[in-house]
Amino acid sequence: MTAIVERTCTEVVKNDRTQEDDIVSVRLSELRSAPAYVLLGEPGLGKSTAFKQESDQAGDMAVFVDARDFLTLDLVHHPELHSKTLFIDGLDEVRTGAADARTALDEIRHRLDALGRPKFRLSCREADWLGNNDRSRLERVSPTSQVRVLHLDPLSDDHIKQILQGHPGVGDPRRFIESARQRGIGDLLSNPQTLNMVADVVGDGAGWPGSRTETFEMAARVMAREQNDEHRFGSKQWSVGELLEAA
Repeated sequence: MTAIVERTCTEVVKNDRTQEDDIVSVRLSELRSAPAYVLLGEPGLGKSTAFKQESDQAGDMAVFVDARDFLTLDLVHHPELHSKTLFIDGLDEVRTGAADARTALDEIRHRLDALGRPKFRLSCREADWLGNNDRSRLERVSPTSQVRVLHLDPLSDDHIKQILQGHPGVGDPRRFIESARQRGIGDLLSNPQTLNMVADVVGDGAGWPGSRTETFEMAARVMAREQNDEHRFGSKQWSVGELLEAA
């Protein structure tokens, strides 16, 4: 089981005094009173896990729901969605394969409006977020007409060690991290999904590949896999071999 780590995120804030952007780092747990925010991140960075953790911390006052269910379920028959802080996970998933990327967000906005504009959190892959266009539209259904846009930070070294300590195939997290960096794939460890995939491949007695070239080939196969079912089923997919050949 993946260890629970407290995630941080980065927010770009306009400084009215200097007229320049400030980069602000904040723990996700510090945003529990925020009326509305969007959490962006690369695939596998841990957006869903972070949302589930935050929803669990709020108890009965919040509910976690993936975007597909939120757009499909009849609100009349799901009272648990009313008068709660909504953690709506995966805007990118309902945009996959759509002719117009704006449609899914409009449907989410319609649902939020019908629920009386509750507090909400929405997650999305960085590549599927339409920037100020999405933000301005969401502000129209925010409880305060404001929406914060946050970027989930990569795992810190302490986070990586915590996760590896809970992985059955890794006996020495510190040595594992050093080996990965010596082989030039240290960046893969800052993403929870690829971290666990590399640990799965190398662990269980398999050991590290014998050469640097073999290590990069292993890393490329790890990065080429689409782990999200909604993305795999929602649009045309290429095999790992096809992606590596194209790369």
